Amino acid sequence: MRRGELGGGHRGRVGETWWARGLAWLRTASFTLAWLGGLNMTTIASAEASPADEFKRGRAAQGEARRAHFQKGMEQARALVDKDPKDPEGLFWLAVNMGAEALERGKMSALPVVPKMERLLLKVDELEPGFAEGGAARVLGRLYDQAPAVVSVGSSSKARKFLERALKLAPEHPGNQAFAADFLKDNGERDRAKKLAASALATLEAAGDKYGDEGKEWRKIARDVMDD
Repeated sequence: MRRGELGGGHRGRVGETWWARGLAWLRTASFTLAWLGGLNMTTIASAEASPADEFKRGRAAQGEARRAHFQKGMEQARALVDKDPKDPEGLFWLAVNMGAEALERGKMSALPVVPKMERLLLKVDELEPGFAEGGAARVLGRLYDQAPAVVSVGSSSKARKFLERALKLAPEHPGNQAFAADFLKDNGERDRAKKLAASALATLEAAGDKYGDEGKEWRKIARDVMDD
C-alpha cells in the first residue's frame, strides 16, 4: 500500500442514531464552512473581488453583511459558469458560497443545499481534479464523512474513495492529510492516521499563516488525531 493511501475498514459509530448524527453534523456546520473552500485565501489576488474573495469577506463580516457577501460570491461564480459551464473556479466557488449562504438562513437550510453542492463538486472533480490541490475531492470526502447518511449524502465508502483520491492528487497537502487522518482514526486505523496527522502538522508549522483559517482548522483536526 502506497504512502497515504487509505485501506479497508468501516466507519461504525455504534449507538448513534441517524438523527443524532444529523444534529451533531448541523451543530458543526459553521465549522464545515471553515474548510469547504480548501484554498489559501489569506491574500486577495486582485483588486477586483472574485467568488473566493467574497467568501473570505463574508466569513470576516458580521450580521447581514455576511449573507450579502456570500450572495455576491454566488452571483460572480454563476457569471463564470454562464460564460463557461466547465469553469472549475466558477463551479467550485458556487458550491462553497451556496453552502455558506444557506447557513446564514439557518442551519436546517444547509441540508437541502448539500446535494446541489455535491453535484457541483463532482463536476469539478471530473473536469479538473487537480484544481486547488485536489480541492473538490478533499471537500467531497469530508462532506461524505461528516454528513448524516439518512437525511443527507453521508457515506463511509464515498468518503474513503474521495479522501484517497485527494491524497493521490496532492499527497503533501495538509488539508488532504488532516481529513484523511480523521477518517482513518474513526475507522480504527490509528497508526496510519497519526502518520498523516504528524505530516500535516509539520507542513502547517513550516507554512506559518499561509493557509489562513483553513490551516487553523486542519491543525485542530490533526492535533485531535495525535491526542487520541
